[in-house]
Amino acid sequence: MQACEQLAVELRLDRLGAELARELPPHMRQFARAYAAGAALPAAPAAVLHPQALATARAALAHPALVDRGLALLRMVAPIAIEADPAVAAARAAPVSWDALAVLAAARRDAAVARWGRGAIELLHALHGTTGSAAPGALAALPPAVAGWFTADGDPVGDREIEHVWAAIRARHGVVGIARLYRAAGPPRTFVVEPGREVIVALPAQVASPAARFAVLHELGHAAAALALAAGIPRVVDEAAAAYVARAIEQPDDAWHSKAAVPARARRLLLARTLDRLERQIEQAAPALADRPAALPPWALWHAPGVQAAYVAAEALADALDRALGPAPAPGALADALRDLRAPIDRASEASAL
Repeated sequence: MQACEQLAVELRLDRLGAELARELPPHMRQFARAYAAGAALPAAPAAVLHPQALATARAALAHPALVDRGLALLRMVAPIAIEADPAVAAARAAPVSWDALAVLAAARRDAAVARWGRGAIELLHALHGTTGSAAPGALAALPPAVAGWFTADGDPVGDREIEHVWAAIRARHGVVGIARLYRAAGPPRTFVVEPGREVIVALPAQVASPAARFAVLHELGHAAAALALAAGIPRVVDEAAAAYVARAIEQPDDAWHSKAAVPARARRLLLARTLDRLERQIEQAAPALADRPAALPPWALWHAPGVQAAYVAAEALADALDRALGPAPAPGALADALRDLRAPIDRASEASAL
């Protein structure tokens, strides 16, 4: 009986996989182009939004031979299912504010509870390797921005120089595949068109400050991870890869070196801890005025729920990568190290997602 059930689920996975292989790549290319242009974003493909996709992913988790495929699928479709909920979509369309974010977070919580019996932040943390509570104790006040980090300090970096930087990253880490580099007015983002084959990277429209150069390196780190690893990378490992690659800006012999990079990293980590704490609480109520680190919620809290915990945990993993690999590892060493980091996270996510 178990073998028959497994075969039925495997056939459903195969059919869905074939459908996604047709629909997702053109959708992701269209989505990335629209994002870079600041245009309206297309809806997710029908195959992803269909309830059968979510049911198939969850069914696959019950079978050891299929669990990796099920987890990768669940990591993709679960957030989309939450964001497609009508109440979530309506809340997300409201003007951005802390009070509106509390409404959006509560809508996400309710949508996730209805499907999984747990809130959205708890679910996303479980799926992506950041389970557990926020660090206890009072958080230190966020210091001012690091001097010089956001200040233009030379001519803007051109596309050709960025392409040379990407070529160096590819060679250093033995990465193969296509990376299309776009400029975008919005926050930098990396879009995985086909894992292991093609990514699109939306980069800052102007790259003239250390912070902007860091952002380029960070996104190219995401691209390297997407081309080096199988589908469904846990967010904490993806962020660790990006953090590790971006630490090149801290190396004195790097062409993009900045003395502000190390203190800027410390400030980013403190901000992520603060936002992680707020995000875990905001499903219940908007934070008090004294606890808000800015007048408006950061972009990631509105558009990327659950990522703050990944930012925090990723820095510790990047520290481990630094110790194990150094700044110039042998080609392929980073991918091997990321797979080693990923394996126990995947096993824990599989157990917690059932």
